[in-house]
Amino acid sequence: MTIETETAALVALELRRGEAIGSGDLGALAELLGDDYLHVLAPGKVVDKAQYIEMIRSGPRKPERGALHVRVYGDAAVITGELTNHIGAPGQVLRVIPAYCTQVAVKQAGTWRFVSYILTRKRDAPPAPSPGRG
Repeated sequence: MTIETETAALVALELRRGEAIGSGDLGALAELLGDDYLHVLAPGKVVDKAQYIEMIRSGPRKPERGALHVRVYGDAAVITGELTNHIGAPGQVLRVIPAYCTQVAVKQAGTWRFVSYILTRKRDAPPAPSPGRG
């Protein structure tokens, strides 16, 4: 396969992950994650595949992705890009969390699966300092 084909497959994989999360299809989500999947939450807590799926089950959300940057290294790939998480069940207060994500996928038995995900919450930049008077 070409890099372009692999890149398209990885973007499609991430879109399927977002659709599975947004629709609450935890079986589909589980299929997209490697058995050794680790997810690093914005505060730094690390959860494994089972804990991550339970977190999604108990905290419905809809991820919205920005442009993705995909780098393929043989049977491994790194995907980076912006994400906005819309978290909350019907009747709850909706939380909107802007973030930047780094994902690692590996090709296992000819199929791409995610094995790592690191979420970094975006913060407002501090105001630029005023120029000094001289």
